[in-house]
Amino acid sequence: MRRWMRFMRSLLADAILLPAFAFCLLNPSLLVYALKMGKGQAAIIINARPFEEVYDDPEVDIVLKEKLRTIERIKQFAYDSIGLKASDNYSSFYQQPEDQIIFVVTACEKFKLKPYEWSFPIVGTLPYKGYFNKEEAQAEADRLKSFGYDVNVGNASGWSTLGWFNDPVLSQMLKLPEGELAELIIHELTHGTVFIADSAEYNENLATFVGVTGAVWYLTTVYGKDSPEYQEYINSGSNADLRTDFMLSCAKYADSVYASIPAKAEPIFRIKTRLRLFDTIAARASRLPLKSDSTYAVRLRKHLDKSGNTILMNYVRYSGKQSDFTAIFNDLHGDLRSFLQWVMEKGPGKTRIPE
Repeated sequence: MRRWMRFMRSLLADAILLPAFAFCLLNPSLLVYALKMGKGQAAIIINARPFEEVYDDPEVDIVLKEKLRTIERIKQFAYDSIGLKASDNYSSFYQQPEDQIIFVVTACEKFKLKPYEWSFPIVGTLPYKGYFNKEEAQAEADRLKSFGYDVNVGNASGWSTLGWFNDPVLSQMLKLPEGELAELIIHELTHGTVFIADSAEYNENLATFVGVTGAVWYLTTVYGKDSPEYQEYINSGSNADLRTDFMLSCAKYADSVYASIPAKAEPIFRIKTRLRLFDTIAARASRLPLKSDSTYAVRLRKHLDKSGNTILMNYVRYSGKQSDFTAIFNDLHGDLRSFLQWVMEKGPGKTRIPE
């Protein structure tokens, strides 16, 4: 009964979504998509177990229970120290029937770093589209490929419904080390605190910055800089930081290469220019001083051949503004709460959700 009541309370959010469904009625394909996503979301919410129920279940492994208590500690830190909006998100647990349940489609033009965007009610345009069904995600990817776009179908470890529903903890989240788990939870809670319509790149970069900076702060506060937990998170990020900086530089380089292609260039010239670009990126990747990752350049080239510019755009979308945010953060004396307040007051746009 308690689980059902939680679901019924979450349905009260439909009052917020009524304008969205009115918009969807004018767009049958979007209405079908909304209904399918709503069905998938409802199935997860109904079958998610409140933490208290999990704690009281003697058959649940004690390690899992400790992970959930860690999430509660991370959430409380995010509310008390960072100033993120308190909510009922991540207070229930969903045991996934399979490893991946969320599939995300992204697309980009082949000769320009310009993402394909979908239009949605309330949140505006977004450069990604989520699915709970892999076949439906692949069908959308195939549709966009037929129009000549680079396309990628990826997985998501978590998602945020911006406070409209009570987002659960997914079982796959619990496989993450504590630092990465803190980064993910704080990232998603940031979306639930401030989300600017039609500004996906800003929103994702903001959540990335708050997630990473907040995770470092959390680990420092709870364990200290000499702790294994802190050192594991910092060390695991060394290769990731190198790859991110490298891919952002490659995105700038790709921009200049694509811009140099004459407007009336033959298709074969465009294709050869693009292949030379990917060759150059892979060659540069092979010279990166990565720790224990000798196959990175080979893997990257395969990803570029398969998904093209979507690989570059992913780094821009999530990390392209990190230096800007770091400068603001430093100007505010390294205080993350003050930084978040600055964003709320002076960030781009006037439409912020949720209120």
